[in-house]
Amino acid sequence: MAGISSQSLRDYLVSLYINGKVITEVYLENSNQEPGTPDLTGVTVVEVTGNYVTFAQAGSAGAATMCVPFEKILLIEE
Repeated sequence: MAGISSQSLRDYLVSLYINGKVITEVYLENSNQEPGTPDLTGVTVVEVTGNYVTFAQAGSAGAATMCVPFEKILLIEE
């Protein structure tokens, strides 16, 4: 990911977690989606570790989670 360090991304994700923000779209590298289609929509951050973030579907009590390494994240749209 050019232009942003892992620490800056981690800080941003921690901020989203603390504030409970719903993320509109997340685009990932090497996705199975068609170009221009987000990989995750309407998610919240439920955990941030040293190199990974875990997302869950917003508003779903028993929603499946997805663990994503920082280097796979291309774009986050709030």
